[in-house]
Amino acid sequence: MPSVPIGQKIIGPQGEPYTITDFLGRGAFGEVYRASGESTGVVIAVKLLPVGQLDEESRRIALLNEIKAAKQIDHPNVVKVLHVDEGTILDLGPFACMEYVSGGTLARLLRGQNQADCQIPLRRAIEMMIDIAQGMRAINEKLIHRDVKPDNILIENKTLKIGDFGISKFIDESTRLHTFKGGQHVAYMAPEGWVNDKNTYKLDVYSAGLVFFEILTLKHPFLLKGKDPGTPQEWEKVHLYEMCPDVGSQRKDVPISLSQLIQRMAAKRPQSRPDWQEVIDILSNPTIEPTANRNVAISEAVSSAVAKQQERERKNLESARKEKELENQRLTYRYSWESLLERFLPAVEQFNQECQFGKITVAEDVGGRFYNLPTDGSVWVHPFAPIRTEVKIGTGVVIGGGWIGLRDGRSANLVLLKESHDDLYGRWVVCEATLTAADPSRFFGRLGITEKTIQPFGFNYEHYYEEIQHIHSAHVLNYHLIDNVEDYFAALVAEGCK
Repeated sequence: MPSVPIGQKIIGPQGEPYTITDFLGRGAFGEVYRASGESTGVVIAVKLLPVGQLDEESRRIALLNEIKAAKQIDHPNVVKVLHVDEGTILDLGPFACMEYVSGGTLARLLRGQNQADCQIPLRRAIEMMIDIAQGMRAINEKLIHRDVKPDNILIENKTLKIGDFGISKFIDESTRLHTFKGGQHVAYMAPEGWVNDKNTYKLDVYSAGLVFFEILTLKHPFLLKGKDPGTPQEWEKVHLYEMCPDVGSQRKDVPISLSQLIQRMAAKRPQSRPDWQEVIDILSNPTIEPTANRNVAISEAVSSAVAKQQERERKNLESARKEKELENQRLTYRYSWESLLERFLPAVEQFNQECQFGKITVAEDVGGRFYNLPTDGSVWVHPFAPIRTEVKIGTGVVIGGGWIGLRDGRSANLVLLKESHDDLYGRWVVCEATLTAADPSRFFGRLGITEKTIQPFGFNYEHYYEEIQHIHSAHVLNYHLIDNVEDYFAALVAEGCK
């Protein structure tokens, strides 16, 4: 339900009384109403400002200052901010009066064209893109929009006007981007917005490039890759590591100059994106129709250069994606390992509290951790590098491992199991191996087994990932799984003290 009653009186632009006549809807940033001037009859839009969502007074003041700065922008392709009230009407709180635009949003237009399976004629599409570029140039001279998307681009007759600028950065701060489920803006967020890099107007250039692609094809460029539009994490991946497709491959009448322009606007590095003047210059002269003196060989050379650059960029992004995945894998694995070591601390603390004839001391080594016992024995644990496998044990898949054992006694492998798609850190279990052969000497020199190997035993890193895949098959080894890793560690301590 709207929070403002129809008929509510407000003081608007030039001090004129206005009457709220209609509730227009509720967006990500608050409620929007239509109001009419009592003396002039001028119709305006009244937007309630989401100051209550900000938990600090400094941010509330900053939001109001940003909206006031938006009042300075006066351009035919920008929704004009006419008046800002800081909260003189207690029941309303702060609100902004804006130019009323009656023709709906670009998002609605694109949905209609899509449903009719009717592309926007190329010349009209270019006119629309010029409107957006000119409006964004005017906005970026004063501030960064941060939420350029079809829903925030309004239509009056045939003119496109950009709205909802000056608000979104405060909403992002209050809702926290990665947990925000309802914001369509994640579909247009530039890479630097995801990694909290310094934001410049090039953030808006990126978003507008994706909107341009959508105007020409009626499809979001990254939805073409079949990603789940409801998952912020998937949007983050495509914005960081997927190339914007070549718009020319989706629509054959798009000249290569526009294809290149959109590719550059959607570049991952802000430095690689054009400024607004260059965008407007190219859109104003896109060479839609071939001229008589065009050299075909040169045109082919340009196409080849573009294709080579796209392939180079694709490889760079794939390399960056793999490196990021490895880094995330290393970080989560390190956490899993350190959490496992924490689970051994209670046993060490209990021993040290109860034993008056010596303590367990802990020593770190590049290969792992030693728990030195007062009886001269020691328990040693060390991790193996993580490897993604398809080896299933119970309900989990092996994603890592390690070794645990006495210096001169039995040992086992620590096995890290990922038990679901959402299980980032996995669960540790113990796996002991024993030989089934009556004569163990037949296997000396194989699988890391020597005459000094005490059974049960764990494999070293060289053989662990190769042998763990045989855990469910007929083999020369028997495997015994132990779920309680803490009890196994305590048993090793007890055995080492004998």
